[in-house]
Amino acid sequence: MTRNKRAVGHEYGTLLSRFTGAVLSGAGLSGAGLLGAGLIAIGLIGAGLTGHAAATDVRGSVRGVGEAPKPNDGAVRQAYWQEWNGFIEPKKATADLAREVAVVLIGSQPMRDAASMLMKDGQLTPSTIVMQQGTSLRVRNEDDFVHKLFVEGLKAFDPLETSSGQGRQVQIDKVGTFAVRDALAPHVRGTLHVLDKLTAVANPQADGTFVFDDVAAGKYTLKVFRGATEVSSTPLEVGDTRELAIDPINIDLKAGK
Repeated sequence: MTRNKRAVGHEYGTLLSRFTGAVLSGAGLSGAGLLGAGLIAIGLIGAGLTGHAAATDVRGSVRGVGEAPKPNDGAVRQAYWQEWNGFIEPKKATADLAREVAVVLIGSQPMRDAASMLMKDGQLTPSTIVMQQGTSLRVRNEDDFVHKLFVEGLKAFDPLETSSGQGRQVQIDKVGTFAVRDALAPHVRGTLHVLDKLTAVANPQADGTFVFDDVAAGKYTLKVFRGATEVSSTPLEVGDTRELAIDPINIDLKAGK
C-alpha cells in the first residue's frame, strides 16, 4: 500500500516549516532573496508530493436478498430462542452481514497484518475470517466463560481452553477453507479462508457499507465471502482518483452459509 495521503501531506508540511525557518534565520537575505527561496521550497515540496502515487478510497456495500434459513443443519440443537416452547413464537431467522461477511481485495501487494476474531456474546465475531497464508490469526475471549476453539484440518490450531480475557495467536501456513469450532459450545461456528494472495480485508458495517482506505492504483479482484461460500468475484481497476464507488453487492440469504 502507498503511504496515507494525510501522513504524506503532514510530512511535507513539516519540511516546508523547517525550510522556511532556516531561510528566515539565514544571513540577512533581502526581500527578493526570501521570495526566491520560498518559491524554491514550494517547488521542491510540490515535486515531492507529485512523486508519490495517488491513493484511492474504495467504497461499496453488501445487501441481503431473500429470507435467511434457520441456522440448523440437524447436527446441533438450535438455541432456545429459535425453538417453539409452547408459549412464545421463536424469533425469525435473520442474517448479520456485518459479522458473517468479509470483503477482500486481491492485488500484487501482499497483506502482512494478522487476522483477528473475538469470542463475544457466545459467538464468533467475525464468523467469516479471511487471511493471508503465512500470517497470524489472533483470537481473544471476551465472554465471561471458557471457550475451547479449534480449526478442523489445522494441527497448528488444535483445541485449547481460553479463559475470559485471554487469547492466543497462531501462524497459519496452509491454504484452504476450514471450519472453526468450539469443543465446549457446539453452536459456535465460523469459517476461516486462508488465501495465497491477499491485499486487504474489510468487514461491512451494520448498514452493509464497507471501505478500503488508501488503495494504490492498479488491477485487483474484489471477492465477497459469507461463511464457506464465495459469494462473488469481480475484477476491479483502481485509477488515480480520490474515491471509487462500486455498485452494491447482493447476497442471496436463502443460500445460507
